[in-house]
Amino acid sequence: MDRLADIKEKLYDLHQKTRDGLVFESLGELLLALRRDQPVLERQAVILPEGGDLSLALIKDYQERWLDTPDELKDQLPVDDQDLQIIYNQLANPMAKYRDTGAFFFLGAAVQSGNLTADQLRWLTKRSISDQHLLSHILEELNDGAYDRSYSLAFLAILLARDRGSEGGGFIDQTLMAQLVDQVAVLSFVEVDTRGFVDEKGWVHIFAHLANVLNELFEHPKLRRADKIFLMATVMSNFAALTTPLIMGEVGQLVGALVDLTRQHDLYADFGLINLKLWRQDIVNEPYQQTRARWQQLYNRMQFFHEVIVCGRTRVPEAIMDYVLVTKNYLS
Repeated sequence: MDRLADIKEKLYDLHQKTRDGLVFESLGELLLALRRDQPVLERQAVILPEGGDLSLALIKDYQERWLDTPDELKDQLPVDDQDLQIIYNQLANPMAKYRDTGAFFFLGAAVQSGNLTADQLRWLTKRSISDQHLLSHILEELNDGAYDRSYSLAFLAILLARDRGSEGGGFIDQTLMAQLVDQVAVLSFVEVDTRGFVDEKGWVHIFAHLANVLNELFEHPKLRRADKIFLMATVMSNFAALTTPLIMGEVGQLVGALVDLTRQHDLYADFGLINLKLWRQDIVNEPYQQTRARWQQLYNRMQFFHEVIVCGRTRVPEAIMDYVLVTKNYLS
């Protein structure tokens, strides 16, 4: 069994135990132990998508047709399946003109304007959460596979928003949603690429896009409480283990998503507080290490606490705010 498959199997087992009520207070500790064993594999060659110029030509053609069509008739101009696949593939392109301002903007507009069928939306959802895209090269040293992961996430947030706002149950059924949650949980747990903007290539911003997905999932009626707990646990465990900084707004976005979840029910607030206390326990119990990685972990956590304080008492549950205020200087 390869390393990613092994991690996925262990996470799936913990997810099931969370759903069955077999773990709660111990979940964060179990995940932290698993996260410490995560490997960093040697960088492998990333197969980049072809057809970038063709995708831009297709996008231009569709945009011109939509521009000349009254709003009430635009949903009668669907995107051809083959064209959709050509354009979608460009979400993995390291060049921003094909990926970001090209495929991502076009696909987002197509979803929001009703130019895609329910079958196409389901296909796009399945493709976006597949190992091939959402988990592309995820355990390896930093490489261009990050763009595929990041923009699969960014687009997934748009798909989730469309499904959540759809009448008649939407296009994501319970089976697909369960697969989606498991795949997002894997990325939340193992992702280590904290890059923001990269010169000549544009935004990576994986953790910002993850925050958008979490916001949608935490508000989605198809998610169970145990699913939300598990997602909170995976992202907090990973954040505690990161050894590189998030400096382009991602921490505030992640904290915002988690804080808003804690306002939904006392269960989430209790679980969030347990994990914050686990972070302090982790600091006390681990041998003192004078390394850059260890200091970065401490400063990442301090930034997390700071963002909780920024959210304010009107947004943060009282017990969490009180704990953060009392312990914030311990991390400085």
